[in-house]
Amino acid sequence: MTQFMANWKNELFKLRKRKKYFVFLILGCAICVASALRLVIANLITGGAMSPETMLGGLTTANLPFLLLLFLPLMAIMAACDLFVTEQADHTIRFSLMRPVGKGKLFFSKATAVFTLCAIDLAVLYLVTALTQVILGGGTRGLGSGLLACLLDLIPLAVLILFFCLVNQLIKSAGLTVLLCVVLYVGFLALGTYLPAFGGLLFTGYLRWHNLWIGVTLPFLSMLSRIGLLAGYGLVFACGGYLLFDRKEA
Repeated sequence: MTQFMANWKNELFKLRKRKKYFVFLILGCAICVASALRLVIANLITGGAMSPETMLGGLTTANLPFLLLLFLPLMAIMAACDLFVTEQADHTIRFSLMRPVGKGKLFFSKATAVFTLCAIDLAVLYLVTALTQVILGGGTRGLGSGLLACLLDLIPLAVLILFFCLVNQLIKSAGLTVLLCVVLYVGFLALGTYLPAFGGLLFTGYLRWHNLWIGVTLPFLSMLSRIGLLAGYGLVFACGGYLLFDRKEA
């Protein structure tokens, strides 16, 4: 575990040194603030028809579709590509393999670093959105449920990251890997949207995991089957990604 933690910190440090993630985080914060300002401006144009509490209450939950379906998957795709394909292409991964750490710990420490980066981004964006809501007069309504939703949605996000880590073992080109991840992700989303019968069977259909737990009461067996399906996807992606990574030459 000590070796795993040390390598996880090293992989996370690599991501933190890349300024593009900080720039994208700033852009994400700006978009979250702009979504609130848009509502305020629209309310002013209509003569203040709604109170700030009614208009901005639940802003944190309202911004989740943007964060979960667009922003965080994009961060995960870029981070996974930087830690896997890019390092394998320029052979810098050899420095990691020279440390006293096995390939299994190396693979999962990289995946955990990507997850940590996305979790930190989600936490920062939640705080920015919550502060924006309070400062603009929206009060604190919905902040608790929004926080719970963010915590619940980390579960399917971890499965999605394992999927991207698996895809990164299939191609040696960084550009093609990013393109393949985007195409597959968008394809799964579109399949689940336009063919609802398949939506419940695809892991991308559970990215807004909080919808199954907050405000909706489903039978226990129905929830258990969904938990098992998501866990199965995560297990397959984790095992498949590790096996392919283990067979690759540095």
